[in-house]
Amino acid sequence: MKALRTKICTYAIALLTSVGFATPSSAGSSDFSGIWLAGHAQMNMVAIDGTFTDSDGAASQGVAGGFAPTAGYEVGFNLPIGPVFFVTVGYSDVSGKARIGTANAAAGTNNADVTLHASDPSGYYIAPSMSIFDNSAVYVKFGQQSADLKAIGNVAGSPNNVDGDLWAVGTTTIANNGLFFKTEAGAVQWDQFIITGIGGTGDADAPNTSTVEGNPLVGYGHVSIGYKF
Repeated sequence: MKALRTKICTYAIALLTSVGFATPSSAGSSDFSGIWLAGHAQMNMVAIDGTFTDSDGAASQGVAGGFAPTAGYEVGFNLPIGPVFFVTVGYSDVSGKARIGTANAAAGTNNADVTLHASDPSGYYIAPSMSIFDNSAVYVKFGQQSADLKAIGNVAGSPNNVDGDLWAVGTTTIANNGLFFKTEAGAVQWDQFIITGIGGTGDADAPNTSTVEGNPLVGYGHVSIGYKF
């Protein structure tokens, strides 16, 4: 995953640099300067490479995934660092929860189905950007996010909350009245989660120590509409 992230970052930086050599004289970072607020709609594609370990220590691996739509808001500011380049610093927040995976009968019984939900993912990011016309820009984004996890079903334990690394590329188009439109594609690699007691607590003589653990990877695409003050 680190190698993939390095390739994406290298490609994004090379893209910004190549666009810079082709930037027309009319381009200006001052068009984007200021504080802004935006709402976004997002479609997420989730993949979890997980391991189930039963109470006897026998382990099995599998991959789960699915799609989850979300919506939220972003707030930040754009700081020019030259006639063409500017840096965006922002905060994003999603209210609500999304199902990111299901372990069907993971413990080998019908009462062991567990669904994993992520609630209120949020975090900060920085986005080096380049104006390519008076009203358009391209950017790369790097950030950190955190989310609350909850396991729904017959499970004794609760999953740990997780942090994730975010990287993305996108475009921005702004009008003279301050309204802007953004499109973005990216991914978040979340830390490992662990859930104990899949299928219930067991009993005093045979406590249930089965676990499910995994590393969620979320790819996403989103659109934002906002206003620069």
